[in-house]
Amino acid sequence: MRIFVYKTLFIFLCLIITFKLTFGSLIGSIEDKVDEISSKEKIILLKEKVREEIKSSLLKDNILEKEDAALISRFLQKISKEIKDAGN
Repeated sequence: MRIFVYKTLFIFLCLIITFKLTFGSLIGSIEDKVDEISSKEKIILLKEKVREEIKSSLLKDNILEKEDAALISRFLQKISKEIKDAGN
């Protein structure tokens, strides 16, 4: 019975170590990326970058290409139609 307990504990420890070495490092790297993205400095930097892009696009004569504008127009018309149909 004592040998069974020792073998079980050994296997359990091996499984924990294997999990930590494989999935643990993967989960740790994902957590680090999420923390990096959600940091206050990164959010402020992204806001500033979006503001700069909006300002630079406002200086252009045409923001969209003709093909893009037509595509967005058709998309908005379809959404408008679906909203009208849902209201009835």
